[in-house]
Amino acid sequence: MKLSDKMKSKILIAGITLFVGIMIFQTISPENTIPTALADTTDVNPNGSSELSKLMRDMQKYTNDAKLDVKSGKMPAMYPKDFDKIHTAKITEGVSKSDYYKQFADLYVMAVKSYATSTPETRVETYNNMVSSCLACHSQHCPGPVPAIRKMTIVD
Repeated sequence: MKLSDKMKSKILIAGITLFVGIMIFQTISPENTIPTALADTTDVNPNGSSELSKLMRDMQKYTNDAKLDVKSGKMPAMYPKDFDKIHTAKITEGVSKSDYYKQFADLYVMAVKSYATSTPETRVETYNNMVSSCLACHSQHCPGPVPAIRKMTIVD
């Protein structure tokens, strides 16, 4: 079977197109692709997390970020208004807040606000006061995070 010149030309064009397509596909790297945003649906607690435990994880992230900011000389992030929910967030079922929870929560809110408005001269002190307010509460109630909280302290 003999192929016509027209058919040979079409096969050649198809082959070249396929080759170029493969070469282009191989040059696409992850940084050249459009990222797909996925919601973080994971929960570290297999039984689900309470509103308060989720809020505490946000507070932990704020504090860890603040530590990096202090060490690099950056201005503190603004006080997150969601932290006011510390007074109203639902706790884990079957657990109760201690009689002193409100005072500890008030102390924490004041400490974060103090850090968020601190001057460069008082930044480390106000940051460590914020960490100490976490430690004070967790030493009395829900001591699980105490080792992680201690590591947040900035030691000069």
